Amino acid sequence: MLAAIRRFFEDRLDQDPSEVPGQTDPLALATAALMIEVMRADSNQDPAASERVIRALEEIFELPHAEIEELIALAEQELATATDLYQFTRLIAERWGQPGRIAVIRNMWRVAWADGAVHQFEEQLIRRIAGLLHVRHSDFIQAKRETRPAS
Repeated sequence: MLAAIRRFFEDRLDQDPSEVPGQTDPLALATAALMIEVMRADSNQDPAASERVIRALEEIFELPHAEIEELIALAEQELATATDLYQFTRLIAERWGQPGRIAVIRNMWRVAWADGAVHQFEEQLIRRIAGLLHVRHSDFIQAKRETRPAS
C-alpha cells in the first residue's frame, strides 16, 4: 500500500498541473510539505504556525481556503512516506528562479517565527532547505531578519 501511495505522489510531483484538470499543483504540494516540516520541527504544534502556513499558501498560490486544506492534507500524507526533502526541493529549484526560492525561505521563516521564537531545529531545517534550493547564505540571513517580529 505504501508503494501505491508513493507512486501516486511521485506521479503528481512530476506532472505539469495544467495537463490534468483538477490536479493539485506539484509546486504547491512541495512548498506546503516544506512549510509543514518547518512547523513540525520544534515539536510544538502552535496554532499560530499552522495559521501562518495556511496564509502563506493562500498568498503564494492564490487558492481558496478549501483547496488549501486539501493541499495540506496531501502534503502531510506525502511527508509521512518521504525519506528526505530532496523530492520537494528539487521541484522548487527546477521550476522557480532565485526570487521565488527566496520567497519560499522567507515564508518558512515566518512559520518559524509564528510562536515568537525560532527553535534551533527550525533554523537548522531552514538552513538545510536553503542549501538544497541554492539560496545564498546572505539571502537566507536577510529573509530571517526581515521576518523577525518587532520586539
